[in-house]
Amino acid sequence: MAKVRQSQGLRRFSGMMTFILISTLLWLIIKLSDTYTVTVPFAVHYVDIPASQLISDNDQEVSASVKTSGFKLLNYYLRNKGNRKIDVSLKDIRYQKSDASTYSFSSRYIVEKIGEFLATDASDIMLNDDIHYFTMSRLASKKVKILPRTSIAFEKQYNYYGEPVSTPDSIIIYGAVDDVNNTKEIYTDVITKKNVNQSIETKAKINLDDKLYADINEVEVVINVEKYTEAEVVVPITIPDNVNMHLYPNKAAVRYIVAMKDYAIINNLSFKAIADTTNLYINDVLPVELVLYPNNTQIIGIDPKEVEYIIVQ
Repeated sequence: MAKVRQSQGLRRFSGMMTFILISTLLWLIIKLSDTYTVTVPFAVHYVDIPASQLISDNDQEVSASVKTSGFKLLNYYLRNKGNRKIDVSLKDIRYQKSDASTYSFSSRYIVEKIGEFLATDASDIMLNDDIHYFTMSRLASKKVKILPRTSIAFEKQYNYYGEPVSTPDSIIIYGAVDDVNNTKEIYTDVITKKNVNQSIETKAKINLDDKLYADINEVEVVINVEKYTEAEVVVPITIPDNVNMHLYPNKAAVRYIVAMKDYAIINNLSFKAIADTTNLYINDVLPVELVLYPNNTQIIGIDPKEVEYIIVQ
């Protein structure tokens, strides 16, 4: 008997759920059959843009007041936001220039496109403005240098050997005239490495402004790394030919850092120190300046920094 009662209960529950489901479905059909007036946004995407022109903001948003059935609105709401857009072909519309970079055309074209999207009559669609405006600029191009950006933590005594180099070292960028003219160089994403003791070859993305375009989006970057050492040379301190004087001392020690591979090619002839006689007769000492040194060295210091002098008559 218990099993019979349980079976009867299940049948009643199943029948009740079927009734609720059918009722809900009928209610939904009735509601979707009703006519609604709603305001819905659409993205306006331009196509068939002239090759010499650029529309930087190519997804303008318009709000349309639509009177249509729930069934047709369902087609709109079931699409994700990225697909709620209409294409405006610049070949199909008659647009005219308003000023240097502003153009306009009749909003009727957009209304008709929205009608096609919703499969509803265009007479049931309204936009706030009868005229639609958009900005289109002349496409410009320019060759700019690529500058790799790095954040390298070296092992002791190791460092950069020259500047990081990208291949290619420059690219052609495209965009609106002002955007292109205001761009002087392009940087890569930051290349980060730790405990570096040898040269690096890697790829890096180009960090390009959203308003600009290029044919490539990444480059090869070479970061040359060398081991460095500290060295010292002693060089004479020179004086102008038109001044007869003695310096005390008359030599200076120059301390510098150099890559191990360049150590043997640098000697005291690679440096030149002079006594600055700008304030001769005013001060008792003259500053010592290093006016010549190899560009592949890093100067640590010069000793002495000042020298005494005696004028010889």
